[in-house]
Amino acid sequence: MEMSTDKILITGGSGFIASYLTMKLLEENIAAEVVLFDRDPDLRRLKGFNTTAKMRYDAVSRRVKFVQGDLSILSHVLAVFDIHQPTSVFHLGALLSAGAETNPTQGFQVDAIGTWNVLEAARLRYECCCDTMPGLIKVIFPSTIASFGSFIEQGKLVRNEDIQMPETMYGVSKVASERLGEYYTAKEWVDFRAVRFPSVIGAARGPGGTTVYSTLMVQIPARDKAYEVYVNKDTRLDVLYVKDAVNALLHLHDAPQAKLKRRVYNIAGIRTKDQSGQFRAPMASEIEAAVMAQATARGLKNAKITYKSDSELQKKVEKFGILDDTAASTDLNWPGATFDLNKTVTDFFEEVNLYPQRIKAIELFG
Repeated sequence: MEMSTDKILITGGSGFIASYLTMKLLEENIAAEVVLFDRDPDLRRLKGFNTTAKMRYDAVSRRVKFVQGDLSILSHVLAVFDIHQPTSVFHLGALLSAGAETNPTQGFQVDAIGTWNVLEAARLRYECCCDTMPGLIKVIFPSTIASFGSFIEQGKLVRNEDIQMPETMYGVSKVASERLGEYYTAKEWVDFRAVRFPSVIGAARGPGGTTVYSTLMVQIPARDKAYEVYVNKDTRLDVLYVKDAVNALLHLHDAPQAKLKRRVYNIAGIRTKDQSGQFRAPMASEIEAAVMAQATARGLKNAKITYKSDSELQKKVEKFGILDDTAASTDLNWPGATFDLNKTVTDFFEEVNLYPQRIKAIELFG
């Protein structure tokens, strides 16, 4: 494959999805260089391979640069654009739902003002240097199922243009960012593109969101430990494996401009078949079954999953609905999730075993 000449900036660069995206961009030569921007300099999620797998990171490390900075401070964001001159931006930096609810002021500053800072920096960079650039800077943004909020009935299929009435600072900031991105695109200042993800699961996500149980009920048993789930066994949740989430971001980035009939697209997660033959989001008990089958096959003696429902978290999870990605399929030829439940759990276990040092406990503001 011919080496790309693109410089790609990833905000939230030391985070969960960013680590998987960075490796794919560099290993497949999609980017010549990746610049990671984050206030947290701990790159364990990217570098934390064991001895036998360490060569993966070593092979691409010279093409990774880290810049420490704060998304909520415009001068920090402007500086990284001026110095590193990215051609595309994956704006992944955000305070997750639990952190943003604990400190809504910081949540607004990072999630809403931070997005405006990125869009403004991309606009100014293009305005300054449009003669030497191939086109508007692409800003790829992950929004969320949490942006739909309180008007979604439990288990309802949520269409791309359904009403968005979020009840959390995280959801409110995501909706504001979607609208800002559409505005900047209409003004021909940036090329903004966004996906709305369900709960993204995978090794190294760590605590920090309302739906994090869907990751921890795989990750903790994979380490031969017991985990207590805080929702009921029959609770359904739309979940997407991190590698499919990365593929969706890249698919949207590469989509021809003429195909984009909207700027924000729902991305559906894993589907399982219920007793009536309908494909639905998996229940916690179905995830448990796949996890315990994998744990048994690997001879893990202490892996165990139990349940103790938290009424408040249960109510929040039930409001998320199930994403309908018909628009992404129709407009972008998005093929949907390629990792089914069993494939997800199997790969997840492999990631935990091969790269144990990538998994770290993070705080609400991590």
